[in-house]
Amino acid sequence: MGAPSETRALVERLLAARTGWATLAPVGCPCCACRVQTQIELARLLRDARPGRVLLELADEWHLAALQRTLGEWTLARYVERASLIRLPRDSEIAPEALGA
Repeated sequence: MGAPSETRALVERLLAARTGWATLAPVGCPCCACRVQTQIELARLLRDARPGRVLLELADEWHLAALQRTLGEWTLARYVERASLIRLPRDSEIAPEALGA
């Protein structure tokens, strides 16, 4: 994965190029210290914005399995269809036309 600033730039480009997409970047560990906060914020985002796709930004892959367990809990499982892990390339490696912009 690219540097954090390049990752943020790519996420911003993706959101600008796609309608109905949203992002959630938990502050802290989304599966441990911020697990409940992540559930609340994701539920609020889904209820208010009704995005077709949500990109969840993690600090590293170590948190992925725990986040997937959190998303599978009954409070969110009926509202969230989990997609596969997407590893983002560096923003500079993607041409604008590849994003549909």
